[in-house]
Amino acid sequence: MSGNALLGLGLAVWFGLLALAELRWRPAGAEIPVSSDSRLVTNFGLAILILSVSALFPLARIGSSIVAQRLDAGLARHADLPWIAIFALLLFADSFVGYWVHRLMHGTSLLWRLHRVHHADQQVDVSTSLRNHPLELLITMPASTLVILAVGAPASAVVVLQTLLVGSAIWQHADITLPRRLDHALSTVIVTQRVHRMHHSPDRAKHDRNYGELLIIWDRLFGTFDWTEGREAVGLDCQIAAPDRLLQQIWSPVYGA
Repeated sequence: MSGNALLGLGLAVWFGLLALAELRWRPAGAEIPVSSDSRLVTNFGLAILILSVSALFPLARIGSSIVAQRLDAGLARHADLPWIAIFALLLFADSFVGYWVHRLMHGTSLLWRLHRVHHADQQVDVSTSLRNHPLELLITMPASTLVILAVGAPASAVVVLQTLLVGSAIWQHADITLPRRLDHALSTVIVTQRVHRMHHSPDRAKHDRNYGELLIIWDRLFGTFDWTEGREAVGLDCQIAAPDRLLQQIWSPVYGA
């Protein structure tokens, strides 16, 4: 089995384990929401579309790494850094750019039309991590490839980082509750479920917070971090399109802000 297949299998197992954990460590007193078939079709359908679109340019990130190596471009190539230092640099640079791209998606009407598909989910669980409009790739992938070129990261570091980011997205959307002290400790560095659930609040003042996709340090640094004790409601008020209708969600960006 190839390394990429093993990583994919590992992510599938991680998804399944956290789905099971949602049944065991759901917040005390919280009702167990029952996902409708149409909701799951919407979330998994969007995931299939994302994978299909990604297949049109499967080597975009890896290709940028190969280009950087052949042109001897990027900071890491000239600083003669060890692999772990290159990976750390890539992680911080990618998370920094990802933070601002995410923030831009919330602050720009045209990009919000795409990104609100993710926020339209009226529950937040592991399947929400799959729910993104495929056209978001036109924004996120170029930003990511530019970071890879600037860093000059090897393909191995790119693959590890992308796997970590996908695993983190599944983790932070899982509907589980960590012990309060552990949650506080982890959320000094990474995005936890409680921190990210607030980002899915229908209240604009709340969902325009906690933009981090893996590291929470940029939110803390730029003043967009918030931590709530309660269990936030999720979803969007005044939905433009039915949240559990796949085709309506795909076409929703043309409906207006």
